[in-house]
Amino acid sequence: MSSLAVGAAILTGHSRGSVKRVDSRVAHRVPCRLRAAAAAGGEPVTLIGETVNFSPRGVAIQLSRAIEQGTQVELLIPHLWGEPTCLYGTVVHSRRVLSGTFEVGIHVCEG
Repeated sequence: MSSLAVGAAILTGHSRGSVKRVDSRVAHRVPCRLRAAAAAGGEPVTLIGETVNFSPRGVAIQLSRAIEQGTQVELLIPHLWGEPTCLYGTVVHSRRVLSGTFEVGIHVCEG
């Protein structure tokens, strides 16, 4: 189970076996860094954002721009008790939430 899943399970009271189709989300705002895979022929993009919430299978973050659905990303989240957590996943949605900001949902890969 990934460190994200373990942390979300502790915060939400769910174990991996009891998580239903719609996972509980836990609001938690911390700065983060997202590195998005390069589009065809382009350079990878690095953005600074803020986490919005976590679930056992993913994380939502707020960014200054949209990221295309299906994009592979690396997410670096600082940790108060040691090394930052590095998560890998796929963008499942990207939508405007406030003037000039976007909420990006990321499905985190196991591993």
